[in-house]
Amino acid sequence: MQSGGLSILQNKDRDNLYYTAADSPPGPHQGRQGFLEAVCSTQTQSESISSHMKRTLACFLLTAALSCVLSPVVRAQTTNGSMLFTPNVDLSSGTQNSYVGYVGGVFLTSYDYYPDVNYLGYYDKGGDGLANSHTVSLWDASAGNSLLVTATVPAGTSAPLVDGYRWVALPSTVHLTYNNWYVIDAQVDNVDTWGDLITDNSGAGQVTWSGQYANLAGGYEFSRAGRYDSVEPPSNQSGSDAIYPAANLGYNVVPEPTALAVLGLGGLAFGVAARRRR
Repeated sequence: MQSGGLSILQNKDRDNLYYTAADSPPGPHQGRQGFLEAVCSTQTQSESISSHMKRTLACFLLTAALSCVLSPVVRAQTTNGSMLFTPNVDLSSGTQNSYVGYVGGVFLTSYDYYPDVNYLGYYDKGGDGLANSHTVSLWDASAGNSLLVTATVPAGTSAPLVDGYRWVALPSTVHLTYNNWYVIDAQVDNVDTWGDLITDNSGAGQVTWSGQYANLAGGYEFSRAGRYDSVEPPSNQSGSDAIYPAANLGYNVVPEPTALAVLGLGGLAFGVAARRRR
């Protein structure tokens, strides 16, 4: 039925009236009851939509909060200069392990980081160069001891020397997984010696581990141990909170050439200024 340009649809009992959404509100000639019903219907629909939006927003916020609580902290990038461990003893003095084969260690990564690795290193006793080249390899022990990367540290002094290790840059950064087992090893020959097993067990203090790589939570000392074998990855285990320190890994342990250039210019400027003061 058409009334004053308003389209009205009647149901079977002809008691209730429904107005199409495209029409304007009912006029006075259509009765107060019809007008109130239309207003109440519109208000109810609005309240229903508002309640639904509030529930949806509440669910979204709750999900986001739970994700923050349950998910590990993720670092976009490991701190420059980070190494798996730093020896606190002079590896060039004292007992030298004469083992020939592969030595290194196993470690469990922290739950709080996704560590990055872009350098592998081999210890240079005395810092005067290596007699032979040595392979250094990194394995994913949680994935069936799959090889992640291997590098050859060359003989001589061509590889940069930082903190007692000769470092080789990897072709690309290796991204490790949090709370995961890894094995690092180096091929050793009893010519380029590297000391012996070092440990921090019971407060020995022979080694400092980086919390960006190793799980340093209390009770997890067992998750770091020396490994050795005639084949790789080495499976024979020794010590607790320990490692055979022939091999090491790190992230940006060698300063970039630009940084070295800036340091060189800074030193030159300082020398010139000192001479002028004289």
